[in-house]
Amino acid sequence: MKKYNKSSIKPMTHSASGAASLQLEKIGVRVFDIKDPYHLALTMSWPQFFAGLFIVYAVINSGFALLYFLAPGSVSNMAPGSFADAFFFSIETLATVGYGNMAPITPYSHTVSAIEVFVGMLLTATMTGLVFVRFSKPKAKLLFAHQAVVSRRSGLPRLMIRIGNGRMNALNDASVRLTTLVNAQAEDGQRFRSMVDLPLVRNDMPFFPLTWTLIHDLTEDSPLAALREWDEEKLHNSGMRLLVSVTAHDPALGAQVYANHTYGPEQIALNHHYADAVTANSDNHSVADMRKISDLLAET
Repeated sequence: MKKYNKSSIKPMTHSASGAASLQLEKIGVRVFDIKDPYHLALTMSWPQFFAGLFIVYAVINSGFALLYFLAPGSVSNMAPGSFADAFFFSIETLATVGYGNMAPITPYSHTVSAIEVFVGMLLTATMTGLVFVRFSKPKAKLLFAHQAVVSRRSGLPRLMIRIGNGRMNALNDASVRLTTLVNAQAEDGQRFRSMVDLPLVRNDMPFFPLTWTLIHDLTEDSPLAALREWDEEKLHNSGMRLLVSVTAHDPALGAQVYANHTYGPEQIALNHHYADAVTANSDNHSVADMRKISDLLAET
């Protein structure tokens, strides 16, 4: 009978200021699936990756060291009963270094050494490939404002979220989706939560060099129309979640990059708007201060 564990899912990026986290769990799937080591090696953190690499390296060397240790006299200049000598000889053999102080002298040790050299070449090739893939994975450097805002400056209430391009180069063909989780009820009375798209004034940006403010008009047809009447207490008790998903092409990397972010009720500021983060020094010179991407101003 297979044993499964609960698996936590953290698909959204979070800012250091404590942005909302969307906690998801799965039951019936394995946290670590030994049948899919490639996915595991690519999804673990760098400290976990190097710790796992060290453990694999130590286990392989210990296994071959035990084979040498169990055959006294099979390796020249190896002290009898010294597992340490056998272990360090295994390290030298696995790395194909061969300092010359210790060497196999029997058919048994030659056979074990040949197998270990082959394993060492496979291990080196595999780990080199994994490190390269981990380094070469394209990553988006998108900055999300710490809070979404509901602004009433233009007469019609608007939900706005500001994002910024954290790269020095412009991104191309950027597109975004803004969704929310809403409570719904089926005809049989069963309640469930569904994900609903929030239409944006603009959901694509062919050229994305600096900042981009996403705007959703809170019309009567909007799934978030109630926001127009809510106060802070109703907002915080609503359990609302906003999910932002951005896709763009990074010409410097020559690849598509992706970023996600979530906002909970505590990250939505009513009756606020964003402070200016971009200034134009001349007709052809604009300066974006990314330190101000989350700065808010209260509306009077």
